[in-house]
Amino acid sequence: MGTVNKLAERVQNSLEEIFPQWRQTVTRKLSLAVGAMLEGQTPNPVELSQLLPLQPKRPDRREQWLRRLLKNSLLNCTVVMTPFATRELSKAGQNQQTIWLGLDQSDLGNRMALLIISVRVGGRALPLAWKAQTGTANMGFEAQKELLECVLSWLPTGAQVLLLAARFYPSFGLFEWLHSPGWKYRLRLKSKVLASPGWGEETTPRELARGMTERFWPNASLPAA
Repeated sequence: MGTVNKLAERVQNSLEEIFPQWRQTVTRKLSLAVGAMLEGQTPNPVELSQLLPLQPKRPDRREQWLRRLLKNSLLNCTVVMTPFATRELSKAGQNQQTIWLGLDQSDLGNRMALLIISVRVGGRALPLAWKAQTGTANMGFEAQKELLECVLSWLPTGAQVLLLAARFYPSFGLFEWLHSPGWKYRLRLKSKVLASPGWGEETTPRELARGMTERFWPNASLPAA
């Protein structure tokens, strides 16, 4: 049995336990795709299709098989991730530990924008929810809110949360939303974004930090590198 098949078998066992109502064909196909992804470590459908343990009559049928699977209406990311995400968030918040969430956005080949919320587990980021769309990386607050509310519904009752984010443009809506569930946050702003300090004219974080030598604020936490 090949590596992809071995990985797919373990994934399929978990999916069948969590989603017994799914058709076996859907479960098996998704398991093969996940196995290929774990083996290839690439999101490229052409490269992934070459790793699939299939025997099509024509080589291009592999990619067609994969693309049809990804369009299946049953494969809703939120539905699939819910049982796994709730389990990992529960583990991360054990013994009243603060759950560290990361909000990241980036470009994919200058064609697609990707927004991801992940949980920090053992010093690594585990993706929980994501959104992709055509265009630039700055999706705005509505896209952020959609993912934040999704993750909020997965959190254990009374969870303490710290949201980390870097190099993006925040909005009043985001700060207002974060105060509602009582999340703490540490957001690293772009140096050129305009900010109102509460006095004088609008300026940038770069100008506000100019000449500052004090490194830490009272009650601030510094994560390990």
